[in-house]
Amino acid sequence: MLGRFHSVELLATLATLAAGPATAQLLEVPITELTDSMRAHPKAALVLISTDWCAYCRIQQVQLKKRNEWLDASPSIYYSVLDAETKETIVFNDTSYRFVPNGVSTGSHELAFSLGNIDNRLVFPTWVLLNENLEIIFKFPGVIKASELSKLLETVEKSWPP
Repeated sequence: MLGRFHSVELLATLATLAAGPATAQLLEVPITELTDSMRAHPKAALVLISTDWCAYCRIQQVQLKKRNEWLDASPSIYYSVLDAETKETIVFNDTSYRFVPNGVSTGSHELAFSLGNIDNRLVFPTWVLLNENLEIIFKFPGVIKASELSKLLETVEKSWPP
């Protein structure tokens, strides 16, 4: 029985390899590295501000990973996710940002609020587009539909060629 298992496993592995090269993965620049990346190779950045508990944020991230044009846009744009509840101190554009507690086990990160607040409120998900100088171009609170994401990527690619 053990020999049969190895044969099935080997066939499955060969079938996977014969299927061709692996598909591209969504490349994400950690928020802690975004400033340095943008200074070394200036281009736009799209930041998704989210939380671990936000179901819409997870849906949005899965949607992005399925979009081929998003994968093709990587030469034109950086993509980063900012957990709005991270306890990590983050240096962004030469400023240190920290987690600010607002209850026993709740709070939010100063960088998330600085980048994503609209009318002094932060909702999840929030999208923030930065230009090559780390200046906010626009903010969008909520889920971006696939068609809207495609239009956004087209605009970014035209504005910031690789």
